[in-house]
Amino acid sequence: MNPAEDAQLERRLGKLLRLGVIVSSLCLAVGLSMTLRAASPSGRLMLDAGVILLLAIPAVRVVFSAATYAMRRDWLFAGLVVIVLLELLAGLYTALQGNSGAS
Repeated sequence: MNPAEDAQLERRLGKLLRLGVIVSSLCLAVGLSMTLRAASPSGRLMLDAGVILLLAIPAVRVVFSAATYAMRRDWLFAGLVVIVLLELLAGLYTALQGNSGAS
């Protein structure tokens, strides 16, 4: 890829990440508003969705990076990024397993 394609790719990624932050912020604002007005389950659901979206943004970056390196056939960096993604998934799995017994 040439520098112009790199710049275009980074702009697309920036827009995607910005959209994720905006949607997450809206979910958090709506959820907080609903929770402060009346303790409703839907307010809690919106707060949870906002936090999950916010936490997912770095994972989206990792997936996007893995796809980019694979398209460029840069297998060393693609492999390293896949290892990072597997570590993120292992952490998520471990966290979910730890919470399943806490109910």
